[in-house]
Amino acid sequence: MILLSNGLNNLRLDFYSPLEGALKGFGQLAELGIKTTSNYADKGKLVIDNEELLKSKLAENPDAVYKLFATDGDGKTRSTMGIAERLIKTIDSTIKQIEEKAGKSTWVIQKFTLGRNLNDVDNQINRFEDRLIQIEDRYWRQFTAMEKAIQRANSQSMYLMQQFSM
Repeated sequence: MILLSNGLNNLRLDFYSPLEGALKGFGQLAELGIKTTSNYADKGKLVIDNEELLKSKLAENPDAVYKLFATDGDGKTRSTMGIAERLIKTIDSTIKQIEEKAGKSTWVIQKFTLGRNLNDVDNQINRFEDRLIQIEDRYWRQFTAMEKAIQRANSQSMYLMQQFSM
């Protein structure tokens, strides 16, 4: 759950972080009239807040708007990447983290964290079952010894009863 929350927060940051080196007025979505709704229940839904501003920015410099979304940047810092490139990197990173934690359908169970945890739990269950079998065997041995002791006591009691009755 934490991985998904972190991924979602990183996606939000990708949308709102300014593009380094962009033309003034073309570095963030808010400067184009695109913002999130003020309703908390919408969970950060993007809406065109000012359609006229967006149209004027597109007419003024469509290339700058394109670069805001599609700039590759220097590949080292996120601030030089366009929004789409940032989103791709964040989604790829989040998917990789989830796969490391939960695995893929083609992976063997030892290759991912949850699989290793399942193996550990299986091993603990097997050890506990072995221990229960040992305890059960010990109780059977004790019960058998007690039964034999009761039989000997009964036979001695019978012998003594016969001796006293004579």
